[in-house]
Amino acid sequence: MRLIQHIFSMHSIACGLRLAAIIGGLSLMGCTTYRDYGAFVKDPRPVVTTTEYRIAPPDVITISSKRVREINGHTEQVRPDGKITLPLLGSFNVTGKTPEECSAELEKLAKEYYEDADVSLRVAGFNSKRIFVFGEVNSPGPYAYTGTNTILDTLAVAQPTRLADPDHIHILRPDRHGKLVKRMTINMNDMVKRGDTTLDAVLEEGDIMYVPANGLAAIGLAMQQVLLPIQPAAATVRGPADISGTMQSRPYGTSTQTRTTP
Repeated sequence: MRLIQHIFSMHSIACGLRLAAIIGGLSLMGCTTYRDYGAFVKDPRPVVTTTEYRIAPPDVITISSKRVREINGHTEQVRPDGKITLPLLGSFNVTGKTPEECSAELEKLAKEYYEDADVSLRVAGFNSKRIFVFGEVNSPGPYAYTGTNTILDTLAVAQPTRLADPDHIHILRPDRHGKLVKRMTINMNDMVKRGDTTLDAVLEEGDIMYVPANGLAAIGLAMQQVLLPIQPAAATVRGPADISGTMQSRPYGTSTQTRTTP
């Protein structure tokens, strides 16, 4: 029993150190303020994003043409390989191009069959672009990017929980290669309670919003993480009498039959 108590004592010390490290890390992360405001906030604030929309899987596109009957009204979802297959014109790569660029290239291809060909391509389903919300919110995960998503709009849909720290919500912006390049911290209370929407920026494709836990919630979550592996082990520890009884018990259960000697 002393050995078991010693083991748990050592384990408690290790868990305490681990807990301190976790709480320290969470506290630093929650309270850190990032100030790359210029990368997100434009004055005056644009109504929509200024970034050109480029097609990618699984967007849905529709093609119109008054003179090329074979492709007029054709609707198709962009394949994983970035292409669509059109009647008469065959496979065509649309990924990474704007609708205007695709229209011009398709029109050039169609003029091999029709001298007065006209082609107009538009995006009917904006499925490839996402923004992301994680942390202490009721609805985490990817959100459809519309070009008009603002921070406040997104928070209103994601709904931070009571465990959230509304004073330190982080907006992260990676580049095209996935490397983090810019980040800023906003105070939701300033927006909601004071009406200060100075930092209510229009988000761009791929932006990530992280809502950290508040100080008390971070400690509670860290405690759960530390204590979770201890609970099963603690449940197996018994007193000396129980241990003694267990050691003397039969490995395949007890028998109710009494053996008699002749």
